[in-house]
Amino acid sequence: ASPEPSFRCTPEAGGEEYDCSQAQHEEMVAKDALYAEAEEVARKLFAENIRITRAGGATEPPPVLLDLSERYFLEDVMHRYRDLHDKRLLPRGEDPIIVRIERLPGRSKEGSVVALRVCVDASNWAFYRGDKLKSRGYLAEDDIYFVRTDGVLRALGADGRDGCTPLGSSGS
Repeated sequence: ASPEPSFRCTPEAGGEEYDCSQAQHEEMVAKDALYAEAEEVARKLFAENIRITRAGGATEPPPVLLDLSERYFLEDVMHRYRDLHDKRLLPRGEDPIIVRIERLPGRSKEGSVVALRVCVDASNWAFYRGDKLKSRGYLAEDDIYFVRTDGVLRALGADGRDGCTPLGSSGS
């Protein structure tokens, strides 16, 4: 008799591998793929945020935002972009960077299928109206909740805060 095939799984939050069943392994692979897809969406939205902010905001959502976000997330970012536009603020300095992206296992809001914590350093940005300094960028993070609509993974909403929580802590 041939031995049972063995499978190794890694906890959703990361950590040591362990023996698992084929079904558990397939579930882990599917979850890993979902996290990878969510990270790709988050990185596209981050790049679009830089583009729109550099352009001085926007009054209408551009196609990337309409494709990759909805409801609360879309409303929140468009409020920010309209505010930038209305106040005629432009950033100067080096573009923000993603410090890290962390999985948030078991976190869900309004039917979201996966969640990520994204820590961004925008401290090299300063916002000006003409030559007058109005504000500075800072370190901040968002817990972003993703939902699948019409087969597309989209950002549904985000809980943001100033600063970034230490790696692996649940935050607030």
